[in-house]
Amino acid sequence: MDKENKQKIGSTGLKKYYSLIISGIVFFLLLLFFTSCQDNQSDVITTAAGDDNFSAGFYSEPAGDNTLQLTEVKFVLRKLVLEPENNENECDVKLGPFIIHLDLGSKVVSAGIAKLPSGLYDEVKFQVHKPTPNDGITDPDFVESNHKRYSVVVRGYYNSVPFAYKSSITVAKEIELEGGPVSIGAAPPMVYLTIRVNPYNWFWENGNFLDPAIENNSHKIDQNIRQSLRRAFRDMDQNGEPD
Repeated sequence: MDKENKQKIGSTGLKKYYSLIISGIVFFLLLLFFTSCQDNQSDVITTAAGDDNFSAGFYSEPAGDNTLQLTEVKFVLRKLVLEPENNENECDVKLGPFIIHLDLGSKVVSAGIAKLPSGLYDEVKFQVHKPTPNDGITDPDFVESNHKRYSVVVRGYYNSVPFAYKSSITVAKEIELEGGPVSIGAAPPMVYLTIRVNPYNWFWENGNFLDPAIENNSHKIDQNIRQSLRRAFRDMDQNGEPD
């Protein structure tokens, strides 16, 4: 075998060797990524009883008067994630879509429970979005037909007249936690996070409640919904107030 052929064979062998090394490194990095927060997706991994260390919920502030009384408030969340302080991989608390029914009696409603990696977390992210045909949402309030799908549904009374307000808006939220980052340990006790909202403010403008039945008010109501859902904090006693 001449010198030139030997060099070609040697070069080919080195290329295969380096290719195997690079493939191994890529596999290792992917393994690290998917075993950090991805293994803690509460919809994918079933943790042992008592093994969860984080819970997120929504709290509805009390309000209303003789003009406006709400009897039902619910919306569709596509996902709920917590972000570490160092801006590394987001950790899924719950993947959606799923429906949140606010408790109008001023009680925290659980949105998701999960086992998260220990560390400091400083932001919560979620998205309100109307369901798609493949989402599995069957509540007829949100899915009237293939062409009428809603992300937010509110029922109540305006001047004693019943109403049902429905919106198809999309709301993407990234909320910095009040009081600084929360520390989550590798094991229980559970850390509770509350996202606070006042749905009555959705219908409020210039000192008066808007009539949800008037179509021209829908733009302002939707704008109010987008601007709400902006408070989140550690709430160990689950009373809707920051610790």
